[in-house]
Amino acid sequence: MTEHTKPEDEANAGALAQAPTAAGMPDTGPLADIAARVQRAHAGLSPQLRQAARYILAHPEDVALTSMRRLADHAGVKPSTMVRLARALDFDGYEALREPYRAWLRGGEGAYLARARTLQARQAGAVGDAAHAALLEDMLSADVAAQREGLHPANARALYRACDRIRAARTVYVLGLRSCHALAHLFHYAYSLVYDNSVLVDAADGTLFDRLARIGPEDVVLSISFRPYTEGTVQATAFAVAKGARVVALTDSLVSPLAAEATQTIVIDTASPSYFQSLVPALAQVQALLALIVAAGGEDALNAIDRMERDLDAIGAYWTEPKRRRRTP
Repeated sequence: MTEHTKPEDEANAGALAQAPTAAGMPDTGPLADIAARVQRAHAGLSPQLRQAARYILAHPEDVALTSMRRLADHAGVKPSTMVRLARALDFDGYEALREPYRAWLRGGEGAYLARARTLQARQAGAVGDAAHAALLEDMLSADVAAQREGLHPANARALYRACDRIRAARTVYVLGLRSCHALAHLFHYAYSLVYDNSVLVDAADGTLFDRLARIGPEDVVLSISFRPYTEGTVQATAFAVAKGARVVALTDSLVSPLAAEATQTIVIDTASPSYFQSLVPALAQVQALLALIVAAGGEDALNAIDRMERDLDAIGAYWTEPKRRRRTP
């Protein structure tokens, strides 16, 4: 022990080195490499960085499945601490640190299968309503936390700017494929109740790129995708950028392929205890964006909504309860 090494520091370093094996993770490979990096860097880490390091080694699934902000909250540190830890361990950034954990969780399997295995392992032996209710409560808590994170200042500013760009666009192209098609369709439908310059981009009949044929610099693409990113969405977004269009991205990371093309990025945490990522936080952001657009629309927006409602009433679009016949005495 050197003169400047405290006994508890030496114990912590040992604990850090043993964490991956103790958690059932491999003693060779990328995660063992991370543990070795932590051990080598330990003496130069601040108390907060050591706390973060202990947490990521003890909770590998949390690193793989949750957002940086939520992971930091679980570890009891600031999100910026996770970024500083990644750099202290000689990674280019937090996502580079996170990727080995995601690969470990997949274990050569698809992401959905790996999550399903984790879900089943969690519920193994669960008996009674209370045991099952814990899973549902965790899913609700994850969605609530993600929606709260969606209101942090950086995301709020991105929403405001996205609203401005969409309102100024000649045409708004709404792009979301596979699971994200429902989100894109909702935005397009609700937006079209007020404005007539929206185009829903989908892959029906192989016409994905056909729908973007007239896109140009005066247009905006609202592009939606989360890990694993749909290839068609990534390609169509790049195609729109090549045509000079601006991109507003709803995605799960500032380093996602959509964010790389975007002028505004709204980051959404989709982590869930379930086998499938949660789209609830993304739905909340879509609704927030729609609300901002209409709130800024003035009398023109109100008049358009009034006309639309009158037209829908005229064609009997919505069910109404039949009038009851009065009984004669």
